[in-house]
Amino acid sequence: MSECVKHSAIVAAGALCALLPLTDRAHAAGFQLREMSAEGVGSAFSGSTAKATDLSTIYTNPAGMMRIPGAQAQFDLNYVAPTIEFSGDAGVAGFQYSGGNSGNAGEGTFVPAFYGLFDISPTLKAGISLTVPFGLSTKYDDDWKGRYFAIDSEIQNLVLTPSIAWQATEQLSLGAGIQIGHAEATLSRAINLSQLGVGDGHTELTGDGWGYGFTLGMLYEFSPTSRVGLSYRSQAKYTLEGTAKISDVPAAIAGMVPTLNSSDAEADVTMPDIVSIGGYHEINPQWAVMGDVSWTNWSTFEELRVKFDDGRPDDVTEEKWHDSWFVSLGADYKPRENHTIHFGVAYDQSPVPDSHRTARIPDADRYWASLGYSYEFAPDRVINVGYTRIFFDEADIEETTDSGTLSGIYEGHADILSASLTYRF
Repeated sequence: MSECVKHSAIVAAGALCALLPLTDRAHAAGFQLREMSAEGVGSAFSGSTAKATDLSTIYTNPAGMMRIPGAQAQFDLNYVAPTIEFSGDAGVAGFQYSGGNSGNAGEGTFVPAFYGLFDISPTLKAGISLTVPFGLSTKYDDDWKGRYFAIDSEIQNLVLTPSIAWQATEQLSLGAGIQIGHAEATLSRAINLSQLGVGDGHTELTGDGWGYGFTLGMLYEFSPTSRVGLSYRSQAKYTLEGTAKISDVPAAIAGMVPTLNSSDAEADVTMPDIVSIGGYHEINPQWAVMGDVSWTNWSTFEELRVKFDDGRPDDVTEEKWHDSWFVSLGADYKPRENHTIHFGVAYDQSPVPDSHRTARIPDADRYWASLGYSYEFAPDRVINVGYTRIFFDEADIEETTDSGTLSGIYEGHADILSASLTYRF
């Protein structure tokens, strides 16, 4: 076992170094990310709570580790390419702001994940995952018509989860893990100074902080070909501390208006808890069917409140999100030994109410169509590739702030391309 631990530690260290510069922000339902594995992307994550056929089960349901033999490591890389387009107007008191619609506000980005697993005893396994469960990126042109509402909006959440699994009975396994997370955020917009006879100023909020939580899982096997899984990921609360930087404001004006000066700032952000249940059933040696249902407690996100150290009033954005559901169905087909084709579809409900949709997160319900392929090309190596097209519902926006009103329609879609390599020691 010591040699397995040594190999796992070496691979984990290398993956950590690779992940940190690659990790970026991606647009997803709310700002939750599901791109945890290439196999999952290829099946719309159907059955991911019960399937336990690759190491991403360390994240989705740690109890599933008991189904995976020996020591293994897995590296996944996902490329997410969203298209988010606005059409409409922005203005105040009957005056329309200048600028265009900004084209595509989505940014293509890489979302990586790493997993490691090793045996402790015949009834006990340990694993570790490094994932990006939450993230966001919308980026508009600096001079677009909605610049006083949002320009850049970025959230990055990197979470390390050491986990353990125990074979309680022949049919029942249990799992648990600790979440250690780091979050970073950047929010920027323009400041309208036209009434003072000067051009736009700019404000940029940046901050980061640490948060902690836990995960629990259960897997029950009715037979070697049928099983159900249940998992829970707790909330993780972060206090993001940083600065509110004000720029492009003439010194004379900044001297007269205290709120146009830079200040230290902080904001509390809670990543929601998630409950998932899934099922998996092999019909015959070639075909298997699976499904998953997840509930995300987004109603905890009632507002985004930024507090300033210099005593100015808090900057508050009402969010009033509601809880959301993700439902997926899929199938696996094995045309021959060591080859598997994955299929899946999903419905991904947005937590954003129509009355509180913002330019920073112009979210809408979405629908997944997925296709994937797995190939065990050697006894100790498996590759997976997956592709998903996500279709967004058209979303109306009527955002009103002190800067005026942004009204119009958002349309979009996203493409996800994923690949992974699993190595068995």
